[in-house]
Amino acid sequence: MKIEKYALLDTDFISKTHFIHGDIEKCLVDLVVEMPGYCFFCHSQIIKELSRHNQQAIGWLQHKISEQKIQCYTDEEILNELVKIRGDFACSTYTLMLKDACDAFSKSYFKEHYQTLENFDVVTSTKQDYLETLQKADDEIGKHNSLGEIKSYVLLQLLSLLKGEQVYVFCSDDKAARNGAISFNNVRCISALSAFLRLKKEISWTFDAAEPYINSYVQFCGEHNQQTFRVMEASVVARMQRVPCKQALEEIFQDRFVELQNGFLKYRDA
Repeated sequence: MKIEKYALLDTDFISKTHFIHGDIEKCLVDLVVEMPGYCFFCHSQIIKELSRHNQQAIGWLQHKISEQKIQCYTDEEILNELVKIRGDFACSTYTLMLKDACDAFSKSYFKEHYQTLENFDVVTSTKQDYLETLQKADDEIGKHNSLGEIKSYVLLQLLSLLKGEQVYVFCSDDKAARNGAISFNNVRCISALSAFLRLKKEISWTFDAAEPYINSYVQFCGEHNQQTFRVMEASVVARMQRVPCKQALEEIFQDRFVELQNGFLKYRDA
């Protein structure tokens, strides 16, 4: 029996890969979520954050959720799953998961923003009381504070708990965000760049089929003043080198790279 792969989509990945188009109507993220054998998930916070990154991607994501191509979890739904597993300890478990998610970014983040949950009385309060306290803390955090990534990392932990399998995180090209993701056990990151290699493996994607997407990605990078990708050298010592965007994308289809757990590509040994 084929084992399903569980995958999490974050804001940056959806936004960026929604901009990358081929000759046909499908964008790159369409090809990703259509890969056979994968179950895709996201946190509802992602929908809010896409409004600041890529308005068109919101409609795309909502459509995929309505088609059940992507399963979207709210905090309440996460808590409901934890109630099934942890019973009366569900709220305490969510708090611990949230703290671990915050610690992946900064050891001070949880204390700065979620101290009210640390002090929350789970004995005399209800689940709804907890959710209202959580929502108030989220609202006070506001924009541009990695909230989408943090909520995604809470969902990541739930998926690991429920499924007991490796979780693939399709995530930001930001090194710190990817390092945060792989700080959790049994996680593999896939960036927009390494998604090309993943598609090559999973759907036998050829260079001819991928070329329009390569050109679109190179154009996207140019519009954002990015001329190179950082990839790892084929050496024992972990050293990065900058490679022109188009060269790196073309070399994926020349079998020059292997995927690393953190989403970086590394040149194969000569």
